[in-house]
Amino acid sequence: MPKQVIQPKSIPVPKAPYSPGIKRGNFIFTAGQVGQDSNGNLVGIGDVAAQTEQCLKNIEAVLVEAGATMDDVVKCTVFLADIRYFQQMNEVYAKSFPGDKPGRSTVQASLARPEMLVEIEAVAYVGD
Repeated sequence: MPKQVIQPKSIPVPKAPYSPGIKRGNFIFTAGQVGQDSNGNLVGIGDVAAQTEQCLKNIEAVLVEAGATMDDVVKCTVFLADIRYFQQMNEVYAKSFPGDKPGRSTVQASLARPEMLVEIEAVAYVGD
């Protein structure tokens, strides 16, 4: 089964060489999503909670475009510019997964731009 590129209208087409999402078989892989809105503007400068919320909205947009929901997410990786943001990120993140929680890794990492505080990627599985 060939891979399918997922490009929601609510996410700007990336200038860098990657796709917002890829679907192959029953799996959907999102690229790392940052807190950019549909116009490509970073929301919540200095506000990790606002950026986390936007990251998760972007992930959801990719999933919906691919025929999935947040309930189908089996694994997330969270990249924080500073691990001291963990609690604020976690409070917002928990709202997106009120039921069964996916597996998750959280690491501190330098992000593409210094004003970016969080980036999240997800893997979802649909089918069975």
